[in-house]
Amino acid sequence: MSSSVLQTAIPILAYCASSITMTLVNKLVLSSFQFHMVFFMLAAQAFGSVALMVLANRVGLNVKYRAMNKRDARTWFPVACSQALMLYTGGKALEYLNVPLFTVFKNLTIIAVAYGEKWVFKAAVTSLMLVSFGMMVMSSMVGAWNDMTFNGWGYFWMSTNCLASATFVIHMRKVIKQVNFQDFDTVYFNNLLTLPLYVVLSLVQEDWSGFVDYYSDKANAVELNSFARGIFISGIAAFAISYCSPWCLRTTSSTTYSMIGALNKLPIALFAMMWFPDPVTAGGVLAVLLGFGAGLVYTHAKNVQKQAQPSGSQVLPPPISMDRLDQTARPDEAEHPSNK
Repeated sequence: MSSSVLQTAIPILAYCASSITMTLVNKLVLSSFQFHMVFFMLAAQAFGSVALMVLANRVGLNVKYRAMNKRDARTWFPVACSQALMLYTGGKALEYLNVPLFTVFKNLTIIAVAYGEKWVFKAAVTSLMLVSFGMMVMSSMVGAWNDMTFNGWGYFWMSTNCLASATFVIHMRKVIKQVNFQDFDTVYFNNLLTLPLYVVLSLVQEDWSGFVDYYSDKANAVELNSFARGIFISGIAAFAISYCSPWCLRTTSSTTYSMIGALNKLPIALFAMMWFPDPVTAGGVLAVLLGFGAGLVYTHAKNVQKQAQPSGSQVLPPPISMDRLDQTARPDEAEHPSNK
């Protein structure tokens, strides 16, 4: 295999692996143990991202970010809070819903973002996008109809997450022009600003006394070790997502990156079906395939629209992932990388 092929294949595989790992570990941590510590997990991920970014920068890896400063922090803090809401509601939805169903309903966020962008930025919604939106709605209906373990709270948190994700994306796109963030700036500021928030909310909201009492019992030592490993891996995976996304963007095209994001939903759903004991139905598989197809159609529609747009025009966002990729550089910005 030639070196040029390897230089492209390695970041793509790394991005896919980190995305799959992140989603599956999140589901494991939030649904497989006695205590579902969403804020604690988010704090660990934020800490892991910041600590490993600083370490990567110190050892000479291509991880550059703007130093924290009061002016940018004040401007960006509302965006960081909206990201915290998005991640928290996504974590709660994963706690109650199985991963394939989560991937299906996450597509509905794209519709909310598209029409939010149309309202705020006057972005066009093309006929091909409408076809993909119809497929997304159909896949969600099929998925809900075949949900063998229906949970009202899961659907509540999923709906809230779709709205929170759309709010975050649109708000970020408005503010990012003011601060001119590039590549890792967004990741660094988001995680560093929300880390204290997650810690405080975890201490206030989550049952730490029950957690300590339960895991102080030696009979639960094995479960505690598994929980600790899950939290540790999620922190590393959060940094891996942050690093692999810009790496993949720099070594491929924005079109390729968007398509990989759409294609990656299928292996995530398949791995989850094999790993977790949730019932697998023909209807559930059909819903995943419809959602997968919808993501491909939307990605193609977006790329066609981007080619037809004048340079600098507003283009609708790529499919939103269930991992932390929402906080990294976006394909339409990647063609103008930061020169730091």
